[in-house]
Amino acid sequence: MLSSADQEFDDIAGRVLNATWKFYPDRASKEGLHDYDGGMTDISPTSIAGRVREVETFIVKLHRLDETLLSDNHQFDRRILISALRDEKFRLTELETYQRWPMEALEHVDVSNYILRDYAPRGERVEALTAALEKVPGYLEALQTGLDPGVGAPVIEASIEAYEGMRSFYDTDLSLHVSGLVEGTAFSRFDEARGTASSALESFVAHLRTMLEASPPDFAIGATNFRWMLEHGEMVDLSIDRLESIGEQDLHRNLIHLRKLATDISPEGDVVSLLQETKKNHPAASMLTAETRGTLDDIRQFVLENDLVTIPSNVACIVKETPMYMRWAFAVMDLPGTFETTADEAYYYVTPVDASWTEAEKDEWLSSFNYPLLKNVSIHEAYPGHYVHHLHSKNASSKLSLVFGAYSFRDGWAHYTQEMMIEQGFGGNDQRVQAMQLMEALLRNCRFLCAIRMHTQGMTLEEAKRFFMEQAYLEPLTAEREALRGTYDPMYLNYTLGKLQIMKLREDYKARVGESFSLKDFHDKLLSFGAPPIPLVREAMLGPLAGPPL
Repeated sequence: MLSSADQEFDDIAGRVLNATWKFYPDRASKEGLHDYDGGMTDISPTSIAGRVREVETFIVKLHRLDETLLSDNHQFDRRILISALRDEKFRLTELETYQRWPMEALEHVDVSNYILRDYAPRGERVEALTAALEKVPGYLEALQTGLDPGVGAPVIEASIEAYEGMRSFYDTDLSLHVSGLVEGTAFSRFDEARGTASSALESFVAHLRTMLEASPPDFAIGATNFRWMLEHGEMVDLSIDRLESIGEQDLHRNLIHLRKLATDISPEGDVVSLLQETKKNHPAASMLTAETRGTLDDIRQFVLENDLVTIPSNVACIVKETPMYMRWAFAVMDLPGTFETTADEAYYYVTPVDASWTEAEKDEWLSSFNYPLLKNVSIHEAYPGHYVHHLHSKNASSKLSLVFGAYSFRDGWAHYTQEMMIEQGFGGNDQRVQAMQLMEALLRNCRFLCAIRMHTQGMTLEEAKRFFMEQAYLEPLTAEREALRGTYDPMYLNYTLGKLQIMKLREDYKARVGESFSLKDFHDKLLSFGAPPIPLVREAMLGPLAGPPL
């Protein structure tokens, strides 16, 4: 039987969730709570002010609870809620998400969830989609009215491209898809809403172009905000200097290993030659999906044979060609929402070549699927990365950690598994598999360091681009896009941040339990918590004197 304190916490937690879904109905819909279908977040000043007051009230209520009277699980969840609410308040008030971060605001006009999954009869889904589209013009009007004229030019440039892409999605893919689902009055109403929403996107992009003419070049959030984002969102409280030093050490570690491998593997003995040679070995266009499916089977079998982590289900993720409206990535995992109960399939999308491309363009695209890199990306996305994490999340001890999950846990785990698999012998004698794992790690190392330096030390966009080219061996265009992402996603350091925290936790846990340590048991225990900030997991596994996360 629950104690009165636990019951009080459950009551508060339930009210927090209900209030959160009410304010962010589009997020609730994407999580599989379809009673909220057709809704959209109200970002008017009055609405945001009301939400801030609501969040503040919940924080006070949670702080008033006597933590010592709560069960261990409720203490854990209480800390998750307080951290998440503080983070939301910080983003709404200090960072001013809907005034200064148009890229963050884009999520609310992404209505692809209504066509991605057959969670309800097509007529119901199109009706909900139409209702959501009818709210897009009002949402964009509020967003445009509230935008701060001081938004940095790089952020505006990225936003122009993103909102133009969303308009293209509305005009082409969305229209074509729905035309095959409904007809008559239902389609006419949808198409009218779609057209009006598309026009609103066009007007909003025009406004962004006008803003760009006078936008300042500076985009940095500053050291104080950067540290607050880490503390609120990830529960990591370390100095900027300490973080940078940790990132530099991991970068140099990976560079040394990669350069040594290049000497061993490539006749020329350099990394660039190694990469050029590796890219030549890839699936044929006609075999891309089939060979990706075979790659997943091989990786899954390796995980099982080496007893690395429990795979809680025999149901494999489904490998499919990426839908036309999602072909911005060459390979990506699409997981169902936390509360989705009907259309709960997991899809691993791989993007095929376009029939209209030249042979040279097709070959260049397929080189991204070179076998060693395809294996590493598939580890990250599926086994034992995101998909296995998703399977464990169904039985997580903390459902709140899934709703308010930590960026560093989700992407840190997936990134960690790539290095862990190499440590355990994946790839056998093919050193190129390890080389591509190191390339992936260097990319994340550069994100880590550029995020810190761009937002706290004045690193320019051009300097960041050069850093990606020199340290991660990226081509100029790819390096430019990685640098640009850092201007509007300062927390993309979380891949490496999460990986390093998990690696340290593993070693400290191993030292604690001694000879009884099992890698599989460690991984299963880690994933049993859901997706909370890793310092919370560290304390749960090592005790209150667990020590620093890094």
